[in-house]
Amino acid sequence: MFDRGVLFVGTAGVGLGVLAEVIAIDELRQVGRDLPLRIYSATTHEDSTIDTALQRAMARLPLDSAGSGLKPLGLYAFAGAPRIDHVVMIDGTLPRSIKLALGSNLDVRTWDMQTAEVHKLAPGQRVVRYLELASRLRPRIADLVTELTALDGINGESIAHSA
Repeated sequence: MFDRGVLFVGTAGVGLGVLAEVIAIDELRQVGRDLPLRIYSATTHEDSTIDTALQRAMARLPLDSAGSGLKPLGLYAFAGAPRIDHVVMIDGTLPRSIKLALGSNLDVRTWDMQTAEVHKLAPGQRVVRYLELASRLRPRIADLVTELTALDGINGESIAHSA
């Protein structure tokens, strides 16, 4: 049984939660051991697609995004959805209704990554900004992984993600 479910939520509607998810999975793999974390991603925008510039940036890093996709945040509030223990909001706040649906013991964090205007840039500029964002996200995600795996200790469980 996995110990902790972590949900990265992008609020720009371009796939920033997916970027955080694949960085987190990459970070877990670099540790070289199986850790008790389940990693997921979502967006607060219902009708969104992953920005092609973001896809190009992930390919350049390279980050394996196979199996990851943009999912609406509301899916995690339904019965039968994976249990979420920690939510990381990228540039936004968790809607109150979702917070209530996910439970009272939910750990919610907001990371101000200043991404609000990225979608207005030209495609090449967006790729550069997403690469910069990835370099700023990675140490925060590494710290989060360290913190969460230290809570209960490593118990030999596998990594899981939203694939």
